[in-house]
Amino acid sequence: MGRGHLSNLVEPPDFRAKEVISHTGLTGSELTRATPILARLARLMRDYDMTLAEINPLARLADGSFVALDAHMEMENEARPRQRPLLDDLGVDPTDMREPYEPSAFERNVKAIDSADHRGVIQGKDHGFSGNLGLVIGAGGGSLTLTDAVRSQGGRPANYTEIGGNPSVSKACGLAKEVLSKDGVEKIAVMMSIVSNTRVDIVARGVIKACLELDKDPGETIAIFRIPGAWEEEGFKILERYGVEYCDRSVSMWEAAGRAVAKIQEEQVAGSR
Repeated sequence: MGRGHLSNLVEPPDFRAKEVISHTGLTGSELTRATPILARLARLMRDYDMTLAEINPLARLADGSFVALDAHMEMENEARPRQRPLLDDLGVDPTDMREPYEPSAFERNVKAIDSADHRGVIQGKDHGFSGNLGLVIGAGGGSLTLTDAVRSQGGRPANYTEIGGNPSVSKACGLAKEVLSKDGVEKIAVMMSIVSNTRVDIVARGVIKACLELDKDPGETIAIFRIPGAWEEEGFKILERYGVEYCDRSVSMWEAAGRAVAKIQEEQVAGSR
């Protein structure tokens, strides 16, 4: 991970962006191609009075170039008069403050669980989701990738989540219980990219504990568990004990999402006979 500090008083120089990116391990032409992206993002944040300017995920294409697949930006409210030309170009009405929507009960509950324990981070959204496959997923851009993978293969997500930073068992359990308690959820898929800052066994214990406390069979309720990384051998042993299907890093996130979708669709077909 690379980290650097920039001043709001001077133009952010490219060489500072290059220093930060070099700490992530990029070298050569890839470092040269990635540097302008971070430098421009820093300038955008300064020039347009942003309180947040984030690109996530940033994808590396086959030809070695980089492209921003998604971005999130927030502007300081007091800067709206000064930035009126930009807001007009974007079609943002002067009376539109773009205030956050009212969180659902699911979102409030997940936030309370996260606030009650400083270990790790969990987030949950369910606005716009009404499916039958609950998602306990993480890894920032990996969450977006996994949600898209479920949808692209015919699945119907019931929510969106992010879990990471080595949460406690109780925190992972609380998130899983909230997902499992949503109307219409039949199974959950627990998936992340390869993790180094989150213990696989802790997440496994948490989601299994959630199933048991809700009187659900973990082997039947967890459609797939795909979290390779730190302490994965211990985590896989726990999953085996409860008959949960899991896969390691040799199975892509796309394929893992497909397995979860296939499993819930097979049960629907069997139930209609």
